[in-house]
Amino acid sequence: MASAKFDFVKTLRRLPLFTDLSETELSLIAASVSRLYFEQDAIIFAEGDVCGELLIVEEGTVRIVKSALSGRQQLLGIERRGSSLAEVAVFDGGRYPATAEAASATILLRLPADSFRNICLQNPEMALKVFKVLGHRLRHLVALVEELSFSTVRGRLIAHLLCLAEESGQQSPRGVYFELSENNEQMAARLGTVRELVSRNLGRLHEEKLIQMNRRAVSIPDLAILRAEITSGV
Repeated sequence: MASAKFDFVKTLRRLPLFTDLSETELSLIAASVSRLYFEQDAIIFAEGDVCGELLIVEEGTVRIVKSALSGRQQLLGIERRGSSLAEVAVFDGGRYPATAEAASATILLRLPADSFRNICLQNPEMALKVFKVLGHRLRHLVALVEELSFSTVRGRLIAHLLCLAEESGQQSPRGVYFELSENNEQMAARLGTVRELVSRNLGRLHEEKLIQMNRRAVSIPDLAILRAEITSGV
C-alpha cells in the first residue's frame, strides 16, 4: 500500500494541477487516489450520468463528444496526458454534460469529488488553475460555436486538412503528404456534420485537384491555393 501511495505521489507531482503542492499535501491527495484502466473505444463516462469524481489522464487519449437524439455526434475536444476531466460537474454537483471515450488504451487517476473540492478550498492556487482550465475550454467552445455557425462544411474540412498538413505533413513530389488517422465518421463528429457530407466534399476537393487522395493518404499540391478557398468564402 505504501508503495502504491508513493507511486501516486510521483505521478501527481508531474501533473500541471498539482505542481505547486507540497510533499505532505500530495501525500494526502494520494491517499484518496485510485487508478482506472480503459481499452480503446471504451466509454469512460456517459452524458447524463451522475458525476462523483475528478478524472486525470495519466496515459492515453480521451475524446469528449456531445450526442444528439438522432445519434449525430459533435467532438468537443481531445484530452491527453495531464488533462483533467469533468471539472464542471465536480464543482456544481451535476451530471456529465458530455460523453468521454477512450481514443486509445487509457489510464486515468480517480479522485473523489468531495476530496478535490476540499483540496481547492485549502489551496486557492489550485482553484485558480482549475479556473484557467475552464476558461480555456470556454474560449474553445465559443470558437467552436462560431465555426459551426458561420462556416460551411467544405470550409471547415479544408481548415482541418490544412491543420493536419501543418502538424504532420511531409514534403513529397506531389506536395505536402499526410495520413488521415480518423475515418469519415470521426471527421464528421469533429466538424459538426454527417459522414456523407465529409465523403462528398473530400471527393469534390479531389476532383478539383485541390487535394489528391489514395485511401487514407492525402496530398495537397499547393497549400496557398487550398487556403485561398477558405478566404474566398466557401
